Amino acid sequence: MKARRVLLCFVFSFLAAGLLCCTRPGGGGARDAAEKSVVRVGTKNFTEQFILGELMAQMIEDRTDLAVERLFNLGGTMICHGALVKGEIDLYAEYTGTGLTAVLHREALASPEAAYEAVAAAYRKNFDCEWLRPFGFNNTYTITVRRADAEANGWKTIGDLREVASSLQAGFTAEFFERPDGYPGLRAAYGFGFGSARDLDPGLTYRAVAGREVDLINGFATDGRIPAYDLVPLEDDRKFFPPYHAAPVVRQPALEAHPGLRGALDALAGIADAAAMQRLNYEVDEKKRAPADVAREFLEAKGLLGGVKEE
Repeated sequence: MKARRVLLCFVFSFLAAGLLCCTRPGGGGARDAAEKSVVRVGTKNFTEQFILGELMAQMIEDRTDLAVERLFNLGGTMICHGALVKGEIDLYAEYTGTGLTAVLHREALASPEAAYEAVAAAYRKNFDCEWLRPFGFNNTYTITVRRADAEANGWKTIGDLREVASSLQAGFTAEFFERPDGYPGLRAAYGFGFGSARDLDPGLTYRAVAGREVDLINGFATDGRIPAYDLVPLEDDRKFFPPYHAAPVVRQPALEAHPGLRGALDALAGIADAAAMQRLNYEVDEKKRAPADVAREFLEAKGLLGGVKEE
């Protein structure tokens, strides 16, 4: 009996010591080690973001030993930015013009290089976040109309709409209604607004203008539905819209904790021009393919998967 009590005391002491070791502050343990090996990739709430999210996630999974948690479709710009700053996600793809005007509330810069340098410096200083090398395309906003209407009315520029603007119905996304680089700024820059404007889900805007539910929409230069629906973007003759070059934006602590993360993402630098991004978006939006499949196929075609692991 005495021997049994001694044995039980020894077992309980061993378990208690093990529990203390695993739970003491800064003690690490299996749970901490597992958490440190996970990188959380976020996205906004539209197709291109899902594709970019997959491109980044798949490169991280292929080039490092890190696990990726996909937190896609979080919402608009400020939701994703807030999640990044709070450490709820480690990275997402952002656009230079968006970072400059919507996040930093600064005036637009026409030079792509100046816009990138401005956001990179400000995010590093204010948010402890790093802008990595851009993907290679400029997904600027566009004011998009039906090609037949543009040809019939001689519309080539946004300014050409001035005389008939009060009779036109616009369809804009919620973000475009609110952002300084959206409808408020556009109206101020051009000196006119439209007769009415509807709030449309980003996934419905192109069908709405093609189906004559509205006369014009805010489009995106890299959207494959522009040629698919025989639409045409009007020239921004006032140069209102800034450059929107997409790039991974990453928390500096994540880069420091995972040295291979930067190399995996930098492999995506310059990977896609606007035409390539249009094709990828079209595959998802119109052919209804999964963003993960489209991204993997693209990476394989570029010979980027199965590369050397980043240390």
